[in-house]
Amino acid sequence: MNLFRTNLVIYNLFIIVAGFAQVSDTSSRKTIKQLDAVEIIAARLMVFSSGNKSETLDSALLNRYSNNNLADLLANESQVFIKSYGLGSIATSSFRGAGASHTAVLWNGFNMQNSMLAQADLSLIPVNFLNEVKLQYGGAGALWGTGAVGGTIHLNNEAVFNRGLTTSANISFGSFSDRQQQIAIEMSKKKWISSLKLFNHTAKNDFSFINTAQYGKPEQKQSNAELSQYGILQENYFLINTYQKINTRFWYQFNDRNIPPSMTQNISTAKQKDELYRITSEWQRTGERAELLARMAYFSDYICFTDSSINQNSKSFSKSVITEAEGRFSILKSDRVNIGINNTYNDAIADDYINKVNQNRTALFANYKIYSSKNTWQAVISARQEYVKNKTLPFTASIGIEGKSGRLFLLKGNIAKHYRLPSFNDLYWAGQGAKGNPDLKPESGWSEELSLIHKYTYKKMDWELGATAFNRTINNWIIWLPNQYNNWTPENVLQVWSRGIEYKLNALFKAGDFKMQLSGMYNYILSTNEKSTTPNDVSLNKQLIYVPIQNSQGSFSISYKGTLFTYTQVYTGYRYTTSDNARYLKPYTIGNIHLAQHITYNKVSLKIYIQLNNIWNEAYQVIAYRAMPLLNYQLGLSCYFNQPNKPLTINQ
Repeated sequence: MNLFRTNLVIYNLFIIVAGFAQVSDTSSRKTIKQLDAVEIIAARLMVFSSGNKSETLDSALLNRYSNNNLADLLANESQVFIKSYGLGSIATSSFRGAGASHTAVLWNGFNMQNSMLAQADLSLIPVNFLNEVKLQYGGAGALWGTGAVGGTIHLNNEAVFNRGLTTSANISFGSFSDRQQQIAIEMSKKKWISSLKLFNHTAKNDFSFINTAQYGKPEQKQSNAELSQYGILQENYFLINTYQKINTRFWYQFNDRNIPPSMTQNISTAKQKDELYRITSEWQRTGERAELLARMAYFSDYICFTDSSINQNSKSFSKSVITEAEGRFSILKSDRVNIGINNTYNDAIADDYINKVNQNRTALFANYKIYSSKNTWQAVISARQEYVKNKTLPFTASIGIEGKSGRLFLLKGNIAKHYRLPSFNDLYWAGQGAKGNPDLKPESGWSEELSLIHKYTYKKMDWELGATAFNRTINNWIIWLPNQYNNWTPENVLQVWSRGIEYKLNALFKAGDFKMQLSGMYNYILSTNEKSTTPNDVSLNKQLIYVPIQNSQGSFSISYKGTLFTYTQVYTGYRYTTSDNARYLKPYTIGNIHLAQHITYNKVSLKIYIQLNNIWNEAYQVIAYRAMPLLNYQLGLSCYFNQPNKPLTINQ
């Protein structure tokens, strides 16, 4: 309870500052027009991540994938490799050859990684709950703390004041009895905004597939793959006065899904239920000399796994309380300083733990940015020091620089030290004794990257071509091995070296109502084990399992007035399935088509769309012996309506 109060103190101190600031700014409330001076404090990602490769998935993409989950979006539209266990099953991310636990997933600045697993299931995150998705590649531990090793996924929600009443609804149905319903309503006034989003999703997922593990490779139907999900997101935004803003968010979601058998199993009776609560609040104050921010979050995750065939009923419950405060100011005319403190309290109880476990982590961080008078170049230095149970964690730091070379080229570079704390499962899973595994060390290492970006605009054509080379080492990589009692336990045994190159192309042509866009991405990644403490380790100098050496994505779209056609193709290369690289999965190519027609009448906008997935009917596996669907479809209808606010009169 004392640890919980520690988080409250950080948040309340800044709220007290808000109260004094409100009194000092009473003159700003004389007229409504002065409220327009309120500015949103830019996220740490936007201000202090110079030198890192980053990309934003635009609103058009989010709209097109509104009836999909985050895993689907990233698998088709980014350079992040998504490890999916099948339709409706768990899906995790891999940045630049790192593992799922090396990806920090932040929702409005709060880390959503499950403290027990140290990862996030991206298949449980609906795209329609998000306004913005940003990807930051490379190590960023100095900015975001533990887990930001391979990359960071930023999921953001924001709203626009004084937009009026907005409502939207979406209904879709597709192959394998897939049914989805979504509704959103927002009231946006001059001083406040309140919004509500709901979704419901059910599917049988009883698709046909070729079972390559069975004799004769028979065609079978997926079984025990039913899925049921529903959730709610409620948000509120308030302008306290000209300089201050506060918001609250509440996210509840329930997921009930069966776990299908692998191709080597005859049947499966496994099921899993996930229930989550996410509650956050944030206060911001902008000013001429300084900016202040304080935020607080409460996350809880409940997981229940059952399998009647082996009489297993495993339950776990974890919660996190996060508080953070930071302040920004300038010393010179061309610099920016950011200083902050973060406190994260995690606890968990599980049937596979001997006792209830907890962890309190405190971090001090600072960032310094300097830029030229014409903003042709900028550099950022960041540092972070964290403490857990009176122990000092590895100090993390980074330095990044970027600048223009002539009119057409942008050069970016970054060097960062990173780390990852062992998860609760790593430390306390059954078989490691009453005190767990206290000798397990954090993973740590260095990463470097260099990017060259070429941008060119000529009349109706916009062109961007980028190339990034990266290098990363992770020491004390944690893997699970059987001990002398044949119990699987985690150990720090590997040193993993990842290196590679990434290319990206985007070309856009616009002429009146006609628009044509072409984009392409390609990755070449080597991620190998360079050192091991295990004798005769067969993984030495071998590629990590499920890390494709090559993969690429490409898309072509044409839009004219209200009609949109998009073709997307994804290629995934060889992936080894054993640590000695003796076995592998063959490459596969997936093609998808999206066709939509927009119709606008008065203030109502309608969209009718069809999505065809895997149009080449490719039989493939992302994970060995986990079936994936052949050709399938989705049909949908969405409706959007906006009623602007009436202009204010002088009397108002």
